[in-house]
Amino acid sequence: MKYRELLDLYKKGELPEDEKTRVAEDIERQEAISEFLFENDDIPELIEASLEAEIPNDNSDFDEKKFQKMIKKSIHKAFLKLGVAVGVIVLALVLVANTALPHIVDFMYYDPAKIVGRTENGVETNRISLDTSVYSELFTPGFYRTNVFTHRDGYGDYDIQILQNFSESGQFTDVFGKIEKGKMTIYTDNAFQLPTQNAFVPEEIPNLSGHAGTGAAGTVENSFRKLNELDESDYYLTYVTLDKVMTYDQLVAWSNKTGIVPTWCALCKELTEGPYDYSVNDIVGFNFLSSCGEMGYDNEKYPYLNYFDMLSTIEDFPEDNFSNEVMTQHVLSLLRYSLDNPEFREMAGCIVNDMELRNLMENIEEHGLNIYGFAVVAQKEQILKISQTENVKYIYTTPQA
Repeated sequence: MKYRELLDLYKKGELPEDEKTRVAEDIERQEAISEFLFENDDIPELIEASLEAEIPNDNSDFDEKKFQKMIKKSIHKAFLKLGVAVGVIVLALVLVANTALPHIVDFMYYDPAKIVGRTENGVETNRISLDTSVYSELFTPGFYRTNVFTHRDGYGDYDIQILQNFSESGQFTDVFGKIEKGKMTIYTDNAFQLPTQNAFVPEEIPNLSGHAGTGAAGTVENSFRKLNELDESDYYLTYVTLDKVMTYDQLVAWSNKTGIVPTWCALCKELTEGPYDYSVNDIVGFNFLSSCGEMGYDNEKYPYLNYFDMLSTIEDFPEDNFSNEVMTQHVLSLLRYSLDNPEFREMAGCIVNDMELRNLMENIEEHGLNIYGFAVVAQKEQILKISQTENVKYIYTTPQA
């Protein structure tokens, strides 16, 4: 009879009294051996010992050494099962670390690859493309970008490629960089570069500038004199200061009359109190006319945020201009979006704070768009023409990258 069969009879209470006593002693011996092995960490190698060892039917003495081997093998099996279980748990943790954990960390930081909108035509827009579109229009004249590719490296890290979709000079330069846990590094120095604070110098409106008529190009006389030194073939980002503040409709009329089409307009707010009629914060503005692409976003919350959606409001592009109502709503949506999504503005190092943007937005809601200057990308011949045009007070140029 096999010993396992003997144990089954013992459990059922069908053994004779002497056999029952012998099996009970064997069990007690097994427990003592098990405790001893655990206390002394004496776990031998796995050995080939059969639990199916034959147990004689007679009352001969049981082989104690074989019994010990059987006990050790049982313990080994238990530890092997434990090892497999631990291995499975470790493997699961590794899989979580390699798959779920990077996305969990991504969620904690700025995610440029997040899809924030989808157009009716199925065009998807990631977050950094929309952020870049809004930021570059508000703060970086001459560097308007609307399309950014991303590559997720995991754990809050991304490689980015900022595409140049439109160029007035005919030269296209993509910008590369990275975002690491909410911090952005751009490998091109002039990308997202804010205009110098004295690029515009409205002399007759002292509160617009603390430079007393002397700006980045020097005095008014020097600013015009330096234009003759410009290279004939190069393109320049040209900052033009008007001799008076114009409303949007007035600037449109001036543009149609002179044939000068601004690329970007500098905004100021109207004051109802104080010694001056107008005041400007840091340099903030909007595109007067721009190439654009279709983008997906919350159209109800930010109506006319993108130029592509504004085109449906005019009949003959680019001959017609956007209406004052549409352009005003566009600018308000830009400011509102920037206030609602400050992360990119902070990563780009913008010095214009929330309070300034909010005050400007509230002023525009009450008084409309007021413009004290504009920027245009042009060559020397056109710049000289602009300098001789009525209502142009000051010009500062910088090479267009």
